[in-house]
Amino acid sequence: MKKPLTHLILAGGIFHEFAASSEALATILAPLGIESRIEWDLEAGLAGLAESPVDLLSINALRWEMIGEKYDPYRDSEAFSPTSTARAALQNYLTTGGALLALHTASICFSDWPEWQSLLGGRWVWGSSWHPPPEPGTAAMESNTALSHGPAFTAHDELYSDLVLDPETTVLAAGLSAAMSTPQPVIWRHQVGKGRVVYDALGHDSASLNHPTHAQLLRDVAQWAVHGDNPS
Repeated sequence: MKKPLTHLILAGGIFHEFAASSEALATILAPLGIESRIEWDLEAGLAGLAESPVDLLSINALRWEMIGEKYDPYRDSEAFSPTSTARAALQNYLTTGGALLALHTASICFSDWPEWQSLLGGRWVWGSSWHPPPEPGTAAMESNTALSHGPAFTAHDELYSDLVLDPETTVLAAGLSAAMSTPQPVIWRHQVGKGRVVYDALGHDSASLNHPTHAQLLRDVAQWAVHGDNPS
């Protein structure tokens, strides 16, 4: 019997049902032989990668500095900036061959860490990135990628717009909703040293993740993140 793959999901934050979506992600990936653990202490989870690396790391969280009056009620309990120890652990985990699957609000995380953009392959930029309220949106695979065989699908989600992408990032899927004038990258991948990173801007809630086509895409990109182009 194959040894299960270890999967750490770092979760938590405001305005989203992270417990439900993290459980959904764990269930979606379970058929791949992936055993998931959800960790709510992001600092401990990131720093722990130095001593206990996992086969797959997911970030399903909304934790950042929380600058602005709107976030005054949440700042004391939810604001977060990873320490230098946590940053070094994540960078080393990826450059030495780790696998990262980052969901939705992960692009907003760690706003005071400039290197997060190069690790993730892009990020949310305050003042220019935006999203409409959750509404039906359609995601379509880019024709020149390994996922081009996947069908387009429509899900009720929160589509992010005007994210900043690094030049070496490969866009796998673009999304469009009624409030948007042009399709926006919603799934991308890139490499960090020997590590592989996938970002999925969808996934506002478990209903989006559990859409059958979205769920299959998550399994496909997780396979790539862990195994590369030669899944075992």
